[in-house]
Amino acid sequence: MAENLKSLEQRLVSGPAGPQWRKFGVERRAGVCVPLFSLRSERGLGIGDVADLRDLVDWCAGIGASVIQILPINDMGLDSVPYSALSAYALDPVFLALDRIPAVAADAGFLDRIRCKAKELNESVTVDYQRVRREKMALLDEAFRKEDGPALEAELARFREANPWLEDYLPYRVIKEVEGYQSWEVWAARYAHPDSLHRFCLENSRRIRFHLYLQYHLDRQFREARDYASSRGVLLKGDIPILVARDSADVWRHPEYFFLDTAAGAPPDMYAEDGQYWGFPTYDWNRLAHDDFGWWRARLRQAERYFDLYRIDHVVGFFRIWTIRLGEKTGRNGWFVPGEEWTWGDHGRRLLTMMLESCSMLPLAEDLGTIPHVCRNTLADLGICGLKVQRWEKRWEQDRRFIPPEDYPSLSVATLSTHDSETLSGWWELYPQETAELCELLGLPGTASLKLDPAAHKAILSRMAGSGSLFAIFMLQELLEPFGLLRGTPADNRINVPGKVLPTNWVWRMPVALEALSEDDATSRELRALLARG
Repeated sequence: MAENLKSLEQRLVSGPAGPQWRKFGVERRAGVCVPLFSLRSERGLGIGDVADLRDLVDWCAGIGASVIQILPINDMGLDSVPYSALSAYALDPVFLALDRIPAVAADAGFLDRIRCKAKELNESVTVDYQRVRREKMALLDEAFRKEDGPALEAELARFREANPWLEDYLPYRVIKEVEGYQSWEVWAARYAHPDSLHRFCLENSRRIRFHLYLQYHLDRQFREARDYASSRGVLLKGDIPILVARDSADVWRHPEYFFLDTAAGAPPDMYAEDGQYWGFPTYDWNRLAHDDFGWWRARLRQAERYFDLYRIDHVVGFFRIWTIRLGEKTGRNGWFVPGEEWTWGDHGRRLLTMMLESCSMLPLAEDLGTIPHVCRNTLADLGICGLKVQRWEKRWEQDRRFIPPEDYPSLSVATLSTHDSETLSGWWELYPQETAELCELLGLPGTASLKLDPAAHKAILSRMAGSGSLFAIFMLQELLEPFGLLRGTPADNRINVPGKVLPTNWVWRMPVALEALSEDDATSRELRALLARG
């Protein structure tokens, strides 16, 4: 492995992603993936927040994991779907750590009230977004009133000047509140004239400054979290959704960058016979290119303030995107854009090269599903890792048998499950024939029941950690379950079921608090041994 790794390093550092690989090093890393909202701590207010990353970093360092991957953290408004945010730049105030705001930390009485509220909200098994937002925003508004003054005013002015995206987000965010969170397509005409928008901003200056205050502290806290992770040798990996919500500040202020008469989706396949209709507008890449992709470049540079690595969501969409007429109910009547297959390679290479040149974050691609060969070939040429989910890694064009993890290409990320799939134990119960094949491949004793045995789960973790992939990043559930640290059924511990609007989507919380997890030395030692990458 050492010789192969050295050869790979020579190729990567001299390739298109060379600056990124030289910055972080070509080495084998283990990691943990968990939505930020899923973290539980004794001080949290019913949801994970940015300050919880510090305890998670310490725990990861203790088990030998040097990567933490989270889902998108952009402002979701009243929603709970991380991939459908109000802004591609702004962060969600629900992730702000109230007790780490200096003015709050200095007020003992206020801190006591926050601690009492934390005990109350933390009783919830899952994330109650409506209640958490209501309680947390009220407390944040109170914190703003306490801190407001000339010193803060100067700080906010400097922050606003350094972040021009705020000029789109702030008025949009406050108009949404005033207009009852209706889509901008309902109210845009009333604020189309510059004088009307200016008058609105003057009349609502206090609320605009409040949202500026929230973004100022979010930016500060997330940058501090990254600095702390770096001091412990842990890299933070963000998630950049390929698309943005139609009802977003970005589409409202920059409609020229989007095709608003069509929507993105997925064609029919073996998993969805009607395909998928997502509703997100598609990009006018020619118009973006005319402006040197300034909107995309700025988006990546903003994320770079908080992350070392990032997941390229639906990377195949940069090569060709399934496009559907607006208003369709399914993904059946769509077409690929670009339409000519021979152009896909150059199209994707151009966009991914632009992304590599825009920031120093190392991209890791999500290339699941039906992927044309030109996509994965281009990723390899550029030095970008793809994703290897064990249950789907088979010799599909040969005997359709599982590929041994040690045979995965080095330029990849190995994992057992994703936020959109069943956990390993959930898959185990649903597909007994496939699990029997996997046991045979890995040399595990066959199981007489549909339940995944903890010993087998640990053996599979260890085998995947020893895969040929440079990265082995596991969902937090996969690390907790074999130690009896989850509760409920496998379905209870799933993050999301794609294509369905369910009350169980995006609400999972880890059942054990980070403080207790950090004190469990026996589990940490065993996990460190299981995740050792040699």
